[in-house]
Amino acid sequence: MENMIPRGSWLDDDTFRRLVREVTPLRFGSWSLADFEHATSELGWELREPKEVVGQVWRRFAPRKGPWGGYGTVIADASAPEQVRKLNVRVVDLPAEDISSAAGLVRAAWWVMEEELGPPAMWGGDSGPWMLWRLPGACLLVHSHDEGEVSLELLPPDADADAAGGGYSRGRWRAAEQAGLPVAPGTPHAPGTSWEEVEKRLAETLRSLDHDTPFFPGRFILHLGSADDPQRFVQCWSQDLSLVVEATGYVHQPGAANPARLARSGWESPHSIWQRRFPDAMDNPAHAATAARMLIGELRHLGVDLADLSYDGTMAGRGRGFHLDLPDLGVPRVPQPAV
Repeated sequence: MENMIPRGSWLDDDTFRRLVREVTPLRFGSWSLADFEHATSELGWELREPKEVVGQVWRRFAPRKGPWGGYGTVIADASAPEQVRKLNVRVVDLPAEDISSAAGLVRAAWWVMEEELGPPAMWGGDSGPWMLWRLPGACLLVHSHDEGEVSLELLPPDADADAAGGGYSRGRWRAAEQAGLPVAPGTPHAPGTSWEEVEKRLAETLRSLDHDTPFFPGRFILHLGSADDPQRFVQCWSQDLSLVVEATGYVHQPGAANPARLARSGWESPHSIWQRRFPDAMDNPAHAATAARMLIGELRHLGVDLADLSYDGTMAGRGRGFHLDLPDLGVPRVPQPAV
């Protein structure tokens, strides 16, 4: 019989808190398999034989001899099977009936983590939202996957945010203090990049942000525009479960606005600023594609050159204010003070 995964009141009865307290003190040295087995054997954990899964080597813990409150999988790359890449402990494996139920489970897990370890160093999204804590000798991450699953992951201390999750995504995003983000890329685009490609990547990024942000709960704002002319830009932000886009550049260049064309493109001007609101963007990925098409279209009409395109964004929530990094967007990030 496999390790039982907690159901129902797994957070209320401190099952998850016991798991956090069990794994937090573990130190794995070089994160070699031998070091890992030595550290976990002190807890009575016992690894099974390895199994290769799509270029990785997985080792599960034996029933009743693994992490308390979930089943654990030790993961290594097939090219280096003796070097541990992560420990994944699936603590909830029950599809949620709706997004609100899933969000409640994830927030409860994050609250426990914050009570035990303090504020996280980074938020992010990769096939679902996550928070990451940096500890001596390890990183600890609580990751929500689609359909209500929640994992606690242990990563080596030098692991970057790309080690989170299952290796696929709608469009990755990270939020942290400026010093905690990767250095902003200095080159704008690979040779031959087109506006159409940027629009597609923006749609994927917005889809991910729209889905993930309400989980924390948080609010993002994203600016896209010319690095050389700060008055040529558009922006979008989240508001509850909605996405709002705004062709802000026409405030500074009213003569460039063509009301008839803007209206045909789906823009509205309720307060002399061209906007569009997408209700329930969290549940409707088509809204992200439409929003990306509208934003990119107006950047082009504002005369922004693709070679000069840059972005800046912030994420706020739970008393924190972070800078946004969008590694899949393929556009330079121009840092500005967080708000």
